Amino acid sequence: KLFGYSLEKATELMLDVHHKGRAVVSSGSRERAEFDVYRLHEHGLWATMEHESL
Repeated sequence: KLFGYSLEKATELMLDVHHKGRAVVSSGSRERAEFDVYRLHEHGLWATMEHESL
């Protein structure tokens, strides 16, 4: 478990990616986001980060 989500939440996020092309899996400081993107890349997953719109 990369982010510690339950099976139900992980399935919901996976379906968001499948149907919408994206899902928010993490939020927080820039440093944390960069680390999470790095971890996803290490697992062969495509990930980006963006500034949250207000």
